[in-house]
Amino acid sequence: MTVERVRVGDVLRLARRPVTVDPLREYEEIGVRSFGKGIFHKVPVGGAALGSKRVFEIHPGELVLSNVFAWEGAVAVSSEAERGKIGSHRFMTYEAIDERIDINWAAWFFKSEAGLELLGKASPGSAGRNRTLAVDRFEAIQIPLPATLKQRNVATVLNDWWLRSQHLEAEIASNGPDVLAMRLPILVEAIIRRSAIHERVVEDLVELVGDVVHPGDDPGPAATFVGLQHIEGHTGRRLGGQPLGAETGRKFRFRPGDVVYGYLRPYLNKAWVADCHGLCSVDQYVLRPKEGVDPQLVAYLLRSAGVLDQAVELTHSLQLPRLRSGLLKQARINIPRSEDTAELVDRLNSTTERVLAAAELKRRQMRAAASLHPALMNEYFGSGSRS
Repeated sequence: MTVERVRVGDVLRLARRPVTVDPLREYEEIGVRSFGKGIFHKVPVGGAALGSKRVFEIHPGELVLSNVFAWEGAVAVSSEAERGKIGSHRFMTYEAIDERIDINWAAWFFKSEAGLELLGKASPGSAGRNRTLAVDRFEAIQIPLPATLKQRNVATVLNDWWLRSQHLEAEIASNGPDVLAMRLPILVEAIIRRSAIHERVVEDLVELVGDVVHPGDDPGPAATFVGLQHIEGHTGRRLGGQPLGAETGRKFRFRPGDVVYGYLRPYLNKAWVADCHGLCSVDQYVLRPKEGVDPQLVAYLLRSAGVLDQAVELTHSLQLPRLRSGLLKQARINIPRSEDTAELVDRLNSTTERVLAAAELKRRQMRAAASLHPALMNEYFGSGSRS
């Protein structure tokens, strides 16, 4: 069936309701999030603070577009929650001219790939605030327009599935990858305690290494810089690094088998076993296990709930938490008999691998849930659409 194509300006009308600002009143402005994530309300401000800014009254049931970010999906429908709110001249608000178009359908269309492509072409420029959607260009866009009943049915289905997908994503995220990783310290602590036979302090197992490399020094044999940003909290995984050359300031040198502990914001729980020769930032301590001490065990002990709790307790009152080396050295730990170390590390590795596998499964579930609604929109508005 052939679908009629119409100019936006033939079915939608710009609704501008200028507000005369009272300096003694408070006003609440709206904003529109990109990527179809809806309208948000800004912190109320006094009329005097608005000064000469041009603002307009928002009514429920209107198509609202940000003229600077429409090209990336800053499109929404105003609801009863927006009644009485205001928007700057940057927000284009449209109402239906007649019964030919459903506002909710129009919003879903312009958030679809097909609609975004049209908005992008009508928003010339490079990026960001240089890509402005002018009223005349928006109203000149030609859009497919199914029968009104069809539009309403599509909008109802998409609204329903949007709510379902949001609920599903929230449910998955409530026990998502980050939550699983944050449970690792407690699991590690429980496993260690089952094998522990006596309490020691951290400095019984390691020596603090202060091998400083200043700018201009020969960093050899180091070839990689590993900062805190390259370490995953709670898991001890190194997620990357960067070639040497762009660093400024002094650094610490480490070697394979050293345990590198992030003492800046210790609640992030970043401790890892070095797998290469490299340099790290001075926000990390380089700890060298003493003879016969397994570096993997040291790293697990440092990431355990027991040490993490002590580090947080010792730094919680600081504005920029840093755990002093003397306090870390005296942190209490529970250790097993030396002959049990290999078996304990195997159990800890196995537990960590299972948690990481579960976290990856959650990531796949989150990606699948996030793709449900775009896939349905593409079915309705794509080249092989039902429309």
